[in-house]
Amino acid sequence: MPKRPSDEHGGGGSAKLSTRRRRRRHLYLVLDDWELGYSIRKIDLPPDSGSDDLEQSIADDCMTEQCLPPAVFRLEAPHARSGLFAAFGSKIMFMAVHNTPWGTVPMYDVHTRALTAAPRRESEPCPYACAYVQLDGKLFLLDDYHFEMLQPPPPPVDGARFKVKFDWSWYDLPMPRYQTVVSHAVHPDGRTMVFSMLKRTLKRLKLATFSFNIDSTRWTRHGAWGLPFKGRGYFDRDLDAWVGLSCDPDTLGYLCACDVLSADTNNRQPPTCKLSKEKLFCVDPTEEHIGATLVYVGERCSFCLVQCLSTDDRQGGIWKESLPECRRYLLRVTTFSLKYDKNGDLQTAKHRQIGSYRLPEIARVYWDHLERPVAFWI
Repeated sequence: MPKRPSDEHGGGGSAKLSTRRRRRRHLYLVLDDWELGYSIRKIDLPPDSGSDDLEQSIADDCMTEQCLPPAVFRLEAPHARSGLFAAFGSKIMFMAVHNTPWGTVPMYDVHTRALTAAPRRESEPCPYACAYVQLDGKLFLLDDYHFEMLQPPPPPVDGARFKVKFDWSWYDLPMPRYQTVVSHAVHPDGRTMVFSMLKRTLKRLKLATFSFNIDSTRWTRHGAWGLPFKGRGYFDRDLDAWVGLSCDPDTLGYLCACDVLSADTNNRQPPTCKLSKEKLFCVDPTEEHIGATLVYVGERCSFCLVQCLSTDDRQGGIWKESLPECRRYLLRVTTFSLKYDKNGDLQTAKHRQIGSYRLPEIARVYWDHLERPVAFWI
């Protein structure tokens, strides 16, 4: 029997749900929003409104600023970079918190609401040059100098539930001669990961795209080019394409969709790419974009955009000076799906603004979390 493709967004073997009833998922935000550490907050995405009219949906669903939902969990820990968090099954891993007396990193399970631990890596990942990929019930981490796989423990055996054994473990895997991860995606075959990476030389930076098959544990070089999106891209079955936020500064705020690479051939040419017709970032001129994260939520509107932005305060119709202390910082959550219109252009549909949440004053102290908001669909 052929292997069933594993869903990167589904959570792996530890999060398999009963076929009779699927557990409802939520959007979880990891925020650096209090003096002592981090908080996890849950947002319930409402059912899709069914409207395909972009402008009308924005007008109907535009919401005033509101308070953040209450924290479901708080972790007291030193503040660190936003790239040091990962989702694994139903757990959120605080990879940045590694200086514990037990040599472990904390993991919070959003379903059981319990705190557990995973083994600590020997070195802290580089937040700007690493990628976490969940595939086949395992977590893969690729950074500047290491490519590793986190293997979870087997499920408990009947009659032996009181014999607890800590046997999570990291395994080293071969890595290419490139270091810095620029973008990545999971192939729809469920067995292959694709990475665009940089290599530093004495004269310049070299860019190339590679794929890694978890069955053969071998790398394939596809060419001296990069995927067109920034960070993570997601496979959209309706489009038969990878989708991500454009990496080109000239098209900041637009989405791009590109053809999927053949996993078993050496593609020398970059895939065909299309940009969305609409810009999603800060259409209002009074708003300033800071950072954004795209999350796949395929059960409903396909995608969720989590954007950090700032806006000036008005007093008596006069703008305050655009100093940091004179600006409000917001976290905006928007859902949408994508489709090709009759001309074959990429278009957003079922666009809905879930909310604009006012961030506390302390949030601007930890600017990295505004530039790279952390969000998971679990």
